[in-house]
Amino acid sequence: MAYTVEAGNIHDSQAFPALFAKLEPFSPEFIIADSGYKTPSIAKFLLEKGITPVFPYTRPRGKRGFLRPRDFVYDEHFDCYLCPENQVLTYRTTTREGYREYKSNPEICKTCPLLAICTESRQHQKVVVRHIWKDALEICEDIRHQSGMMERYQHRKETIERLFGTAKEYHNLRYTREKGKSKMEDKVGLTLACLNIKKLVKMMVGKTCYFIQIPQYYWIMGELSVNIKKDKHQKRCLSSF
Repeated sequence: MAYTVEAGNIHDSQAFPALFAKLEPFSPEFIIADSGYKTPSIAKFLLEKGITPVFPYTRPRGKRGFLRPRDFVYDEHFDCYLCPENQVLTYRTTTREGYREYKSNPEICKTCPLLAICTESRQHQKVVVRHIWKDALEICEDIRHQSGMMERYQHRKETIERLFGTAKEYHNLRYTREKGKSKMEDKVGLTLACLNIKKLVKMMVGKTCYFIQIPQYYWIMGELSVNIKKDKHQKRCLSSF
């Protein structure tokens, strides 16, 4: 349906606006994407557009053996976090990237029994961040648990991911073999067109097909056969010297 070619250092979430601009004319009801697109900004954008985003499960981040972010409970009414020891982490500031920072009281954390598995800060202060559009991401998590959403994402694995693997293994897309973005766009476009044609042929299996004789086709094939014969004749002449 649509594709974009970006540099290797461009994250999927950064390339999403250009890709969505090509998909929007199709008026999609669902956008099923991998974890690279699972960001608060994309989630909020799709929900505002009336599109249902379907994202996969992502493992909780954090250092092994330490408390996870889910261990800290957010209180929406008081706009603060509660740690496992029922201590309050109050709001301090918002970064330029849109993350709100909640910090604990170092004097209380010094004597906390969970300090060793909570933070490695020299100031004995725990910092929890929350994006300003985190609520949109939580709505996407609720959508993921709805009936039928897991099957939709599984269907993506069986179709899209399989095409990616085929393109890498059989169509030389494992590496960048062209110089310049425009050349790679042409190569990717032709490759995807070939994959779509192969997919169309499989869909037409068992259906009645009508073949039409096209004079131009026979002319092209005739010219190709003549050129092949000339090449073979030249190779034979060269080999005789």
